[in-house]
Amino acid sequence: MIQTLKIKNFTAFATANLSFAKGVNVVIGSNGTGKSHLLKLAYSCARWSQEMAGRAQGDLARPDKATLQKELAGKLVRVFRAESVGRLSRRAQGLRRTEVEVNFYEKPKSAIGLSFSTKNTVDLNLDRVPSEFFSEESVFLPTKEMLSMFPGFASLYRDRELAIDETYYDLCLALDRPLLKGRRYDAINSLLKPVEAVLDGSIRVEGGRFYLVQEGAGKFEIPLVAEGFRKLGAVAYLLANGTLGKQSLLFWDEPETNLNPRYMKDVANLLVDIAGHGTQVFIATHSLFMMRELSMLLQDSKVDKRFFALAKQDGAVRVSEGDSAEAVEPIEALDAEMDQSERYLAATK
Repeated sequence: MIQTLKIKNFTAFATANLSFAKGVNVVIGSNGTGKSHLLKLAYSCARWSQEMAGRAQGDLARPDKATLQKELAGKLVRVFRAESVGRLSRRAQGLRRTEVEVNFYEKPKSAIGLSFSTKNTVDLNLDRVPSEFFSEESVFLPTKEMLSMFPGFASLYRDRELAIDETYYDLCLALDRPLLKGRRYDAINSLLKPVEAVLDGSIRVEGGRFYLVQEGAGKFEIPLVAEGFRKLGAVAYLLANGTLGKQSLLFWDEPETNLNPRYMKDVANLLVDIAGHGTQVFIATHSLFMMRELSMLLQDSKVDKRFFALAKQDGAVRVSEGDSAEAVEPIEALDAEMDQSERYLAATK
Protein backbone atom coordinates (compact mmCIF):
# COMPACT_ATOMS: atom_id res chain seq x y z
CA MET A 1 0.00 0.00 0.00
CA ILE A 2 1.18 3.51 -0.82
CA GLN A 3 2.02 5.59 2.25
CA THR A 4 3.24 8.89 0.79
CA LEU A 5 3.60 10.60 -2.57
CA LYS A 6 5.90 13.60 -2.83
CA ILE A 7 6.10 15.57 -6.06
CA LYS A 8 7.84 18.65 -7.34
CA ASN A 9 7.14 20.32 -10.69
CA PHE A 10 4.90 17.55 -11.99
CA THR A 11 2.27 18.66 -14.56
CA ALA A 12 0.10 21.26 -12.75
CA PHE A 13 1.76 20.79 -9.34
CA ALA A 14 4.62 22.99 -8.15
CA THR A 15 4.99 20.93 -5.00
CA ALA A 16 2.81 18.52 -3.04
CA ASN A 17 3.32 16.05 -0.20
CA LEU A 18 0.45 13.62 0.23
CA SER A 19 0.01 11.11 3.05
CA PHE A 20 -2.44 8.35 2.15
CA ALA A 21 -4.69 6.23 4.33
CA LYS A 22 -4.59 2.45 4.12
CA GLY A 23 -8.34 2.50 3.49
CA VAL A 24 -10.17 5.09 1.36
CA ASN A 25 -8.51 8.13 -0.21
CA VAL A 26 -10.78 10.71 -1.83
CA VAL A 27 -9.35 13.37 -4.17
CA ILE A 28 -11.83 16.09 -5.06
CA GLY A 29 -11.40 19.09 -7.30
CA SER A 30 -12.82 20.82 -10.35
CA ASN A 31 -11.78 20.06 -13.91
CA GLY A 32 -8.15 20.85 -14.68
CA THR A 33 -6.85 20.62 -11.11
CA GLY A 34 -4.91 17.40 -11.68
CA LYS A 35 -7.06 14.80 -9.91
CA SER A 36 -6.48 12.18 -12.58
CA HIS A 37 -2.80 13.07 -12.77
CA LEU A 38 -2.30 12.29 -9.08
CA LEU A 39 -4.01 8.92 -9.42
CA LYS A 40 -2.16 8.05 -12.62
CA LEU A 41 1.21 8.98 -11.15
CA ALA A 42 0.71 6.85 -8.04
CA TYR A 43 -0.70 4.03 -10.17
CA SER A 44 2.16 4.15 -12.70
CA CYS A 45 4.79 3.78 -9.98
CA ALA A 46 2.97 0.98 -8.16
CA ARG A 47 2.10 -0.88 -11.38
CA TRP A 48 5.66 -0.54 -12.71
CA SER A 49 6.97 -2.03 -9.47
CA GLN A 50 4.47 -4.89 -9.77
CA GLU A 51 5.54 -5.54 -13.37
CA MET A 52 9.23 -5.49 -12.44
CA ALA A 53 8.53 -7.91 -9.58
CA GLY A 54 7.00 -10.29 -12.10
CA ARG A 55 10.04 -10.05 -14.37
CA ALA A 56 12.43 -10.68 -11.49
CA GLN A 57 10.74 -13.91 -10.42
CA GLY A 58 12.01 -17.41 -11.13
CA ASP A 59 15.12 -17.73 -13.25
CA LEU A 60 14.79 -14.27 -14.76
CA ALA A 61 17.55 -11.86 -13.77
CA ARG A 62 16.59 -8.68 -11.98
CA PRO A 63 16.57 -5.83 -14.52
CA ASP A 64 19.57 -3.51 -14.22
CA LYS A 65 19.20 0.16 -13.34
CA ALA A 66 19.31 1.37 -16.94
CA THR A 67 16.49 -1.01 -17.87
CA LEU A 68 14.45 -0.02 -14.81
CA GLN A 69 14.76 3.66 -15.73
CA LYS A 70 13.62 3.12 -19.31
CA GLU A 71 10.75 0.87 -18.22
CA LEU A 72 9.48 3.40 -15.68
CA ALA A 73 9.76 6.28 -18.15
CA GLY A 74 7.89 4.19 -20.70
CA LYS A 75 5.15 3.35 -18.21
CA LEU A 76 4.60 7.02 -17.42
CA VAL A 77 4.51 7.95 -21.11
CA ARG A 78 2.02 5.19 -21.95
CA VAL A 79 -0.27 5.88 -18.99
CA PHE A 80 -0.31 9.64 -19.57
CA ARG A 81 -0.17 9.40 -23.38
CA ALA A 82 2.60 12.01 -23.39
CA GLU A 83 4.97 12.54 -26.31
CA SER A 84 7.91 12.14 -23.94
CA VAL A 85 8.48 11.84 -20.21
CA GLY A 86 9.82 15.40 -20.18
CA ARG A 87 6.39 16.65 -21.22
CA LEU A 88 5.16 15.70 -17.74
CA SER A 89 7.28 18.44 -16.17
CA ARG A 90 5.44 21.54 -15.03
CA ARG A 91 5.54 24.04 -17.86
CA ALA A 92 7.79 27.09 -17.57
CA GLN A 93 10.45 28.92 -19.53
CA GLY A 94 13.83 27.22 -19.50
CA LEU A 95 14.87 23.86 -18.05
CA ARG A 96 12.78 22.47 -15.21
CA ARG A 97 13.48 19.44 -13.02
CA THR A 98 10.70 17.16 -11.83
CA GLU A 99 11.06 15.00 -8.74
CA VAL A 100 8.79 12.21 -7.46
CA GLU A 101 9.10 10.03 -4.37
CA VAL A 102 6.80 7.13 -3.48
CA ASN A 103 6.90 5.27 -0.16
CA PHE A 104 4.98 2.12 0.77
CA TYR A 105 3.53 1.01 4.10
CA GLU A 106 5.70 -1.58 5.85
CA LYS A 107 7.89 -1.94 2.77
CA PRO A 108 10.64 0.69 3.01
CA LYS A 109 12.82 -1.25 0.58
CA SER A 110 10.19 -0.74 -2.15
CA ALA A 111 10.45 3.07 -2.04
CA ILE A 112 10.93 4.79 -5.40
CA GLY A 113 12.68 8.08 -6.08
CA LEU A 114 12.76 9.42 -9.64
CA SER A 115 13.55 12.62 -11.45
CA PHE A 116 13.60 13.98 -14.98
CA SER A 117 13.73 17.30 -16.75
CA THR A 118 11.98 18.83 -19.71
CA LYS A 119 14.83 17.51 -21.89
CA ASN A 120 14.17 13.85 -21.10
CA THR A 121 12.47 11.83 -23.82
CA VAL A 122 12.52 8.05 -23.21
CA ASP A 123 14.53 7.90 -20.02
CA LEU A 124 14.59 9.26 -16.46
CA ASN A 125 16.79 9.04 -13.38
CA LEU A 126 16.08 6.57 -10.59
CA ASP A 127 17.50 8.46 -7.64
CA ARG A 128 16.23 5.80 -5.27
CA VAL A 129 16.20 2.28 -6.71
CA PRO A 130 13.92 -0.17 -4.87
CA SER A 131 15.82 -3.18 -3.53
CA GLU A 132 12.50 -5.02 -3.27
CA PHE A 133 9.63 -4.50 -5.68
CA PHE A 134 6.06 -3.83 -4.57
CA SER A 135 4.42 -6.95 -5.96
CA GLU A 136 0.75 -6.45 -5.00
CA GLU A 137 -1.98 -5.91 -7.60
CA SER A 138 -2.66 -2.37 -8.81
CA VAL A 139 -5.85 -1.74 -10.79
CA PHE A 140 -6.93 1.50 -12.47
CA LEU A 141 -10.54 2.03 -13.53
CA PRO A 142 -10.61 4.86 -16.08
CA THR A 143 -13.58 7.08 -16.78
CA LYS A 144 -14.75 4.94 -19.71
CA GLU A 145 -15.85 1.37 -19.04
CA MET A 146 -13.84 -1.56 -20.38
CA LEU A 147 -16.21 -4.54 -20.50
CA SER A 148 -17.77 -3.67 -23.87
CA MET A 149 -14.32 -3.03 -25.43
CA PHE A 150 -12.81 -6.22 -24.01
CA PRO A 151 -13.09 -8.68 -26.95
CA GLY A 152 -9.76 -8.60 -28.82
CA PHE A 153 -8.62 -5.38 -27.17
CA ALA A 154 -5.39 -6.75 -25.63
CA SER A 155 -4.03 -8.11 -28.91
CA LEU A 156 -5.11 -4.96 -30.75
CA TYR A 157 -3.31 -2.76 -28.22
CA ARG A 158 -0.12 -4.83 -28.45
CA ASP A 159 -0.07 -4.89 -32.26
CA ARG A 160 -1.35 -1.45 -33.20
CA GLU A 161 -0.71 2.17 -32.23
CA LEU A 162 -3.88 3.28 -30.43
CA ALA A 163 -4.64 6.70 -28.97
CA ILE A 164 -5.69 5.05 -25.71
CA ASP A 165 -3.73 5.15 -22.48
CA GLU A 166 -2.29 1.98 -20.97
CA THR A 167 -4.66 1.86 -18.00
CA TYR A 168 -7.22 0.32 -20.37
CA TYR A 169 -4.78 -2.38 -21.48
CA ASP A 170 -3.75 -3.16 -17.90
CA LEU A 171 -7.39 -3.41 -16.88
CA CYS A 172 -8.08 -5.72 -19.81
CA LEU A 173 -5.32 -8.07 -18.63
CA ALA A 174 -6.84 -8.11 -15.14
CA LEU A 175 -10.31 -8.89 -16.51
CA ASP A 176 -8.91 -11.76 -18.55
CA ARG A 177 -8.27 -13.89 -15.47
CA PRO A 178 -10.58 -16.81 -14.66
CA LEU A 179 -12.94 -16.71 -11.69
CA LEU A 180 -11.96 -17.98 -8.25
CA LYS A 181 -13.58 -21.12 -6.92
CA GLY A 182 -14.08 -22.90 -3.61
CA ARG A 183 -13.14 -21.20 -0.38
CA ARG A 184 -11.38 -18.30 -2.09
CA TYR A 185 -14.58 -17.43 -3.95
CA ASP A 186 -16.71 -17.87 -0.82
CA ALA A 187 -14.45 -15.38 1.01
CA ILE A 188 -15.48 -12.50 -1.27
CA ASN A 189 -19.17 -13.38 -1.49
CA SER A 190 -20.11 -10.76 1.10
CA LEU A 191 -18.63 -8.09 -1.20
CA LEU A 192 -20.18 -9.49 -4.37
CA LYS A 193 -23.75 -9.85 -3.16
CA PRO A 194 -24.55 -6.11 -2.80
CA VAL A 195 -23.12 -5.37 -6.26
CA GLU A 196 -24.99 -8.25 -7.87
CA ALA A 197 -28.16 -7.04 -6.13
CA VAL A 198 -27.77 -3.67 -7.86
CA LEU A 199 -27.05 -5.37 -11.19
CA ASP A 200 -29.86 -7.85 -10.54
CA GLY A 201 -27.49 -10.51 -11.83
CA SER A 202 -23.86 -11.55 -12.22
CA ILE A 203 -21.14 -10.86 -14.79
CA ARG A 204 -19.91 -13.85 -16.78
CA VAL A 205 -17.63 -14.45 -19.75
CA GLU A 206 -18.58 -16.67 -22.67
CA GLY A 207 -16.54 -16.95 -25.83
CA GLY A 208 -14.33 -14.02 -24.81
CA ARG A 209 -17.31 -11.68 -24.33
CA PHE A 210 -18.91 -10.35 -21.18
CA TYR A 211 -22.58 -10.86 -20.34
CA LEU A 212 -24.90 -9.84 -17.53
CA VAL A 213 -26.74 -12.98 -16.48
CA GLN A 214 -30.06 -12.44 -14.71
CA GLU A 215 -32.10 -15.23 -13.22
CA GLY A 216 -35.35 -15.68 -15.10
CA ALA A 217 -34.41 -13.15 -17.79
CA GLY A 218 -31.41 -14.84 -19.40
CA LYS A 219 -28.19 -13.16 -20.42
CA PHE A 220 -27.61 -9.73 -21.91
CA GLU A 221 -24.66 -8.67 -24.02
CA ILE A 222 -22.67 -6.10 -22.06
CA PRO A 223 -23.10 -3.33 -24.70
CA LEU A 224 -26.85 -3.56 -24.00
CA VAL A 225 -26.30 -2.83 -20.30
CA ALA A 226 -26.20 0.75 -18.98
CA GLU A 227 -22.65 2.12 -18.88
CA GLY A 228 -22.74 2.86 -15.16
CA PHE A 229 -23.70 -0.76 -14.51
CA ARG A 230 -20.85 -1.93 -16.74
CA LYS A 231 -18.42 -0.14 -14.43
CA LEU A 232 -19.95 -1.80 -11.40
CA GLY A 233 -19.83 -5.10 -13.27
CA ALA A 234 -16.11 -4.69 -13.89
CA VAL A 235 -15.48 -4.22 -10.16
CA ALA A 236 -17.63 -7.25 -9.37
CA TYR A 237 -15.68 -9.37 -11.84
CA LEU A 238 -12.32 -8.17 -10.48
CA LEU A 239 -13.48 -9.22 -7.04
CA ALA A 240 -14.70 -12.57 -8.33
CA ASN A 241 -11.44 -13.39 -10.12
CA GLY A 242 -9.28 -12.38 -7.15
CA THR A 243 -7.58 -9.33 -8.68
CA LEU A 244 -8.99 -7.08 -5.96
CA GLY A 245 -8.05 -8.53 -2.60
CA LYS A 246 -6.11 -7.81 0.54
CA GLN A 247 -3.13 -5.49 0.04
CA SER A 248 -4.17 -4.65 -3.54
CA LEU A 249 -4.63 -1.08 -4.81
CA LEU A 250 -7.74 0.21 -6.58
CA PHE A 251 -7.60 3.54 -8.42
CA TRP A 252 -10.97 4.73 -9.76
CA ASP A 253 -11.22 7.91 -11.82
CA GLU A 254 -14.66 9.54 -11.44
CA PRO A 255 -16.68 6.51 -10.31
CA GLU A 256 -19.84 8.65 -10.40
CA THR A 257 -19.74 9.03 -14.19
CA ASN A 258 -23.05 7.95 -15.81
CA LEU A 259 -24.60 7.04 -12.45
CA ASN A 260 -27.57 8.77 -10.88
CA PRO A 261 -27.38 9.60 -7.15
CA ARG A 262 -29.32 6.48 -6.20
CA TYR A 263 -26.55 4.24 -7.51
CA MET A 264 -23.76 6.54 -6.33
CA LYS A 265 -24.74 5.47 -2.81
CA ASP A 266 -24.24 1.84 -3.82
CA VAL A 267 -20.81 2.65 -5.28
CA ALA A 268 -19.80 4.50 -2.11
CA ASN A 269 -20.87 1.54 0.01
CA LEU A 270 -18.93 -0.81 -2.26
CA LEU A 271 -15.76 1.28 -1.99
CA VAL A 272 -15.94 1.34 1.80
CA ASP A 273 -16.61 -2.42 1.90
CA ILE A 274 -13.67 -3.14 -0.42
CA ALA A 275 -11.39 -1.01 1.75
CA GLY A 276 -12.64 -2.84 4.84
CA HIS A 277 -11.67 -6.08 3.11
CA GLY A 278 -8.06 -4.89 2.84
CA THR A 279 -7.82 -3.07 -0.50
CA GLN A 280 -6.38 0.44 -0.56
CA VAL A 281 -8.82 2.65 -2.49
CA PHE A 282 -8.10 5.89 -4.35
CA ILE A 283 -10.84 7.82 -6.12
CA ALA A 284 -10.82 11.10 -8.01
CA THR A 285 -14.12 12.94 -8.18
CA HIS A 286 -15.71 16.33 -8.74
CA SER A 287 -19.03 15.10 -7.39
CA LEU A 288 -20.04 16.76 -4.15
CA PHE A 289 -22.68 14.05 -3.71
CA MET A 290 -20.09 11.26 -3.92
CA MET A 291 -17.74 13.02 -1.51
CA ARG A 292 -20.49 13.62 1.04
CA GLU A 293 -21.76 10.05 0.76
CA LEU A 294 -18.30 8.66 1.41
CA SER A 295 -17.75 11.11 4.23
CA MET A 296 -20.96 9.98 5.98
CA LEU A 297 -20.19 6.29 5.53
CA LEU A 298 -16.62 6.65 6.75
CA GLN A 299 -17.53 8.81 9.75
CA ASP A 300 -18.77 5.82 11.75
CA SER A 301 -16.57 3.24 10.05
CA LYS A 302 -13.34 1.68 11.27
CA VAL A 303 -11.92 2.08 7.76
CA ASP A 304 -8.99 4.47 7.61
CA LYS A 305 -9.68 7.48 5.39
CA ARG A 306 -8.09 10.62 3.94
CA PHE A 307 -9.55 13.48 1.92
CA PHE A 308 -7.69 15.78 -0.49
CA ALA A 309 -9.01 18.99 -2.05
CA LEU A 310 -7.28 20.43 -5.12
CA ALA A 311 -7.57 24.05 -6.17
CA LYS A 312 -5.66 26.34 -8.51
CA GLN A 313 -3.68 29.09 -6.81
CA ASP A 314 -1.01 31.42 -8.25
CA GLY A 315 -0.59 29.40 -11.43
CA ALA A 316 -0.25 26.02 -9.70
CA VAL A 317 -2.45 23.53 -7.88
CA ARG A 318 -2.59 23.59 -4.08
CA VAL A 319 -3.42 20.44 -2.12
CA SER A 320 -5.32 20.51 1.17
CA GLU A 321 -5.66 17.22 3.06
CA GLY A 322 -7.39 16.00 6.19
CA ASP A 323 -9.16 13.08 7.85
CA SER A 324 -12.63 14.33 6.92
CA ALA A 325 -14.33 16.21 4.12
CA GLU A 326 -14.88 19.14 6.48
CA ALA A 327 -11.14 19.40 7.16
CA VAL A 328 -10.15 20.24 3.57
CA GLU A 329 -10.67 23.43 1.60
CA PRO A 330 -11.55 24.92 -0.71
CA ILE A 331 -14.06 22.48 -2.19
CA GLU A 332 -15.01 24.24 -5.40
CA ALA A 333 -17.98 21.93 -6.02
CA LEU A 334 -19.46 23.07 -2.70
CA ASP A 335 -18.86 26.72 -3.53
CA ALA A 336 -20.52 26.29 -6.93
CA GLU A 337 -23.51 24.49 -5.42
CA MET A 338 -24.04 27.20 -2.78
CA ASP A 339 -23.79 29.87 -5.45
CA GLN A 340 -26.36 28.05 -7.58
CA SER A 341 -28.71 27.69 -4.61
CA GLU A 342 -28.57 31.40 -3.94
CA ARG A 343 -29.20 32.23 -7.62
CA TYR A 344 -32.08 29.74 -7.78
CA LEU A 345 -33.76 31.20 -4.68
CA ALA A 346 -33.36 34.69 -6.06
CA ALA A 347 -34.80 33.67 -9.44
CA THR A 348 -37.85 31.91 -7.94
CA LYS A 349 -38.91 34.67 -5.54
